[in-house]
Amino acid sequence: MEQFTNFLFDEWPLTLAFVFITILLGRSFLEPMMSGVKAVKPQEAVRLMNDDDTVIVDVRLEKEFKEGHIIDSIHIPVGALESRIRELDSAKDKKIIVNCQTGMRSKQGGAILKKHGFENLNSIDGGMNAWINANLPVSKSSKKSKK
Repeated sequence: MEQFTNFLFDEWPLTLAFVFITILLGRSFLEPMMSGVKAVKPQEAVRLMNDDDTVIVDVRLEKEFKEGHIIDSIHIPVGALESRIRELDSAKDKKIIVNCQTGMRSKQGGAILKKHGFENLNSIDGGMNAWINANLPVSKSSKKSKK
């Protein structure tokens, strides 16, 4: 045990690196559980959309949304989500897929929805980039989106 303790103190940069990497790995596994937003692959998102009454909330900027979005998604930019939360009241009991370009803003959007009582929250792992890379359909029509 003394050798181990000596190693930890003598090789403190390695020890510090090990602790840092362990924290980052632990965070990547615990974050989805703590945030209440489950990351799903694009194919899993399609299954959710086909099997259940699911609402897709696109939290990207207007310009990004117009370039292409998932069919029938509701567009509410993440910066406006808090003030426009009432638009989603009818979806509180439904499965919700929050989507953005890369998957980062959707986590933020999911946290906002969670704070307002939404429970069945998912986000597309990799966002629209992953959706497009999976060759899934993209719409440029805005008839189903909310301005």
